[in-house]
Amino acid sequence: MSTATFGTANHPFRATLPLRVLRRLPVHEPEVRERMAAARQEAVPVEAPRKRWIAAQDVKDFLLAYIACFLAVSAWIG
Repeated sequence: MSTATFGTANHPFRATLPLRVLRRLPVHEPEVRERMAAARQEAVPVEAPRKRWIAAQDVKDFLLAYIACFLAVSAWIG
């Protein structure tokens, strides 16, 4: 058994393990390998949208919850 079958054993701990405890790497059928290679070539990097710290929807949700709680407490006290 070679380390190519089980992946690289570059990590010191992994290199000390006997081959019987290492997990086999998955072997894909030729059709699956071809489709995976084609998908890798077609992949287009997508730029993630910039995340704002506080969005307008967050402010609206907060105000809605705040007003609802305020009205509930006012009705309970009054």
